[in-house]
Amino acid sequence: MEPFRKVLPMDVNDPREYQTQEERRASQFSALTSKLSTLADNKYYARAYSGKKPVAAWDDLQNLPILRKEDLIAIQRNEAPFGGIVADGTIADYLFVSPGPIHEPGFMKPEFWRASRAMIAAGFEAGDIVHNTFSYHLTPGAWIFDSGARSIGCSVIPAGNAQLEQQITAIFQYGAIAYAGTPDFLKTLLEACQAADRGPVPIKKAIVSGGALTPGLREFFEKSNVNVRQCYATAELGLIGYEVDTSGQLIVDEDVIVEIVDPETGAAMPFGAVGEVVVTTLREDYPLIRFGTGDLSSFIQPEDRSAAIGERTGPVLAGWLGRADQTSKVRGMFVRPTQLNHLCQSIDGLQRVRLVIDRDNEKDDIMLFCEMENQLTATGEAAAIEKISNLFREICHVKTKVTLVDRGTMIDDGKVIVDMR
Repeated sequence: MEPFRKVLPMDVNDPREYQTQEERRASQFSALTSKLSTLADNKYYARAYSGKKPVAAWDDLQNLPILRKEDLIAIQRNEAPFGGIVADGTIADYLFVSPGPIHEPGFMKPEFWRASRAMIAAGFEAGDIVHNTFSYHLTPGAWIFDSGARSIGCSVIPAGNAQLEQQITAIFQYGAIAYAGTPDFLKTLLEACQAADRGPVPIKKAIVSGGALTPGLREFFEKSNVNVRQCYATAELGLIGYEVDTSGQLIVDEDVIVEIVDPETGAAMPFGAVGEVVVTTLREDYPLIRFGTGDLSSFIQPEDRSAAIGERTGPVLAGWLGRADQTSKVRGMFVRPTQLNHLCQSIDGLQRVRLVIDRDNEKDDIMLFCEMENQLTATGEAAAIEKISNLFREICHVKTKVTLVDRGTMIDDGKVIVDMR
């Protein structure tokens, strides 16, 4: 299909990806110290960094506290809407609410989330029609990739979580050649398009995030002739890393500083060791210094890098290697122990819960096991299951199956979320 509008191709060659290690570190350190010097007037950072030693060398960065999602929730509760991180007078284009709740600003600037770099690596080009299935409702996921696609010169179908039949119609009507969304929903969508028997499925390339791109899914996409690449991004930080092949290795975006630290102490781990991913982004409107993602990864040794990375000189992550806490991402949404605690406190008689996450047919499968204080009748059990299920979906933004278990039978090991994947 011919593109709806004429667009100029985006320059995909960023010379920063090929600068020497010394040049990169000098440039990033200069940007870091420049940004830190401006934070004396920032309400949050002025408080958080009071009495801290100035950052005069890279090692000094470890002396600054790590800002975690739980901290964001707390400071935003005390000082709405953004905990003092966004400067007074700043007018955001978007005001998001992610599960937690965490409140995030968004700005209509291609460099705010920087997703275009990952999408170009996945083969996206000017004139492509992109079927975007991330949610457009309250959370920023869809807008991250919408912004990246439009900055390249693509047209975007804002599919979100529309009914599957509507999505299939749009894909064939517009000839959508590209996809943005979670990997498991891409499989569902391709199978539905194939079953629709409307001719060859137009989707040939995809950028995926928010879920596991398993070997089984990679094999399915390869057989379906769809070129799929994954990226690592968060609502708060935007793009962190991206694939250029199917190795699972993630090239770190040039506009963030990534540390791998000990989750307990915040100290840097030896190069190549597994630790928590801590990211600094130096945006003018929403700077996040040492933001703890809770994800585990490690840096790849130079000799172990995938050949497809070529002459790029930036750091490379070994992909997602687990969580530093019990928080888990399910169907593209984070589920946290604090949310499950809130669930228990909100329903009379619900004493304990345990969320078990597994995979079934390359899709996330979750079951919430619940202990009630008192024995219920059959009618009472049905009502309790419906109430728990509805409130869980409201709090966590995903559906779950609910099972009531006898009091005292749940394993008491301190875990409320068990990820079997």
